Amino acid sequence: MVGSRQTTVIRALTRTHLAALAGVVDADALPGQPGCRVGALLGATGLRPTGSDLRTGAALGQVGTVRDWQTLVAISDEVLGAVCFGRSDGGRVGTIRWLHAREDPAVVADLLDQALARLSGGRVIEAFVADGIDPLVAGLPDDRDATREALAERGFTGKQAGRFLYRALQAPPAAGDSCAVQVVAVGNERRLSIAGPSGDQVAKATISVLAPGHGVVDWIEVHPAHRGQGLGGRLLKACLRLMYHLGVRHVVGLLDDHNLDADDGHGRIGAHIVTSRAGFVTGAHLATYRRTR
Repeated sequence: MVGSRQTTVIRALTRTHLAALAGVVDADALPGQPGCRVGALLGATGLRPTGSDLRTGAALGQVGTVRDWQTLVAISDEVLGAVCFGRSDGGRVGTIRWLHAREDPAVVADLLDQALARLSGGRVIEAFVADGIDPLVAGLPDDRDATREALAERGFTGKQAGRFLYRALQAPPAAGDSCAVQVVAVGNERRLSIAGPSGDQVAKATISVLAPGHGVVDWIEVHPAHRGQGLGGRLLKACLRLMYHLGVRHVVGLLDDHNLDADDGHGRIGAHIVTSRAGFVTGAHLATYRRTR
């Protein structure tokens, strides 16, 4: 039939698919995420780097204990989606690292079934527990309905993994109370800290610039003995002011406050309050998945 989609073929990903796949990944982008780069895809697919990739600084790291990621791509007259998977723990645990298919239910199902067939034999299969293409999004966002339903239909159960946060940064926050903040540059990171009366660090944070105009609050923590004094809020404002002056206009972060009743000493409740007061909103709730046979 003229204008109908050709038969879908699922095959091993090659480098020629990367540019088109980046567009598929961008269709699932959360608020504040920068566009997917081919270099980031290369590091998250299991494709072997070339000398050119090394010269251009592509992200080539492995994740966890999985050594050989495989990626399958679904193609008709265009790239429809892809899934990345592998094994760990001596082959006993299978891992579906990421799946992107514009939330087309048929394509999601085809890719998931192909990955599960290749991971058969293992007692445990996990999904979205390792870093995805964007290491910050460690979990499946709750707006990915087709993927979530496909996992449930195949026996996976989900577990909450925190919130993806976003804040537009159109102007720097007002300075407010004066607070001496030390800043140290380490590569692409900026490490900020506040010292207590004895000179020891009582609050610290790390921020990074992900891409032009996009930044992330990697970490912020206040020593338990110094909480409740407003240090977290002041430090977060300092982070935002610094990122603004670095050209960042979109700020993201990951907050594992999904179980506020089980604060483990890292200040989950305080972090929830501080980020909300600083203007962050929830871009997505994240979940990991597991199936045991």
